[in-house]
Amino acid sequence: MWGALIEAPEKARFPATLGYSVWALTMLPCALVALRIVGWKLETDRRSVLNGGAVGLLGAGGQIVLFQALRTAPAYVVFPIVSLYPVLTVALSVTLLKERASRRAWAGIVTALIALPLLSYQPPGSGSASGYWWLLGPVAVLVAWGLQAYVMKFSNETMRAESIFFYMMATALLLVPVAVFMTDISRPIN
Repeated sequence: MWGALIEAPEKARFPATLGYSVWALTMLPCALVALRIVGWKLETDRRSVLNGGAVGLLGAGGQIVLFQALRTAPAYVVFPIVSLYPVLTVALSVTLLKERASRRAWAGIVTALIALPLLSYQPPGSGSASGYWWLLGPVAVLVAWGLQAYVMKFSNETMRAESIFFYMMATALLLVPVAVFMTDISRPIN
């Protein structure tokens, strides 16, 4: 649903980069509520800070890269690629964490990989992104979000979700200046 509607605010002259900034700011009260629930006990050991920061940077950084990807190719081409990030998460979990994936999970992965070229196919001369350079953005987002889910998966075993969310909020806020810098202020902003 989000992928289908992400271009709507921008078409109404509200840049996605500013939408990111608003989203990052809305995480602040949620993070404070989460910390209150656990008695204001934020996990601050080195491992927790690194894992939480990695989850946040991969997620928010992937979001920032997504804005650029959507400038080089339409959402209906970008999102089928980006939506394959769980394939990377499952592959990492199976190979590095020695987890098992069910036959149903493998069938889903194979189906998604087969569907990808079919969903993003554009006939020559259709006015979509030209060449293959546009693929770098969606693939970078896929990798960032696949790694984020993998890091979040094993971080949940050693730290509370509330601490992970706090670090996600902190890193998202750290990237607000990058998003604002990416905003095209030469165009009218609603």
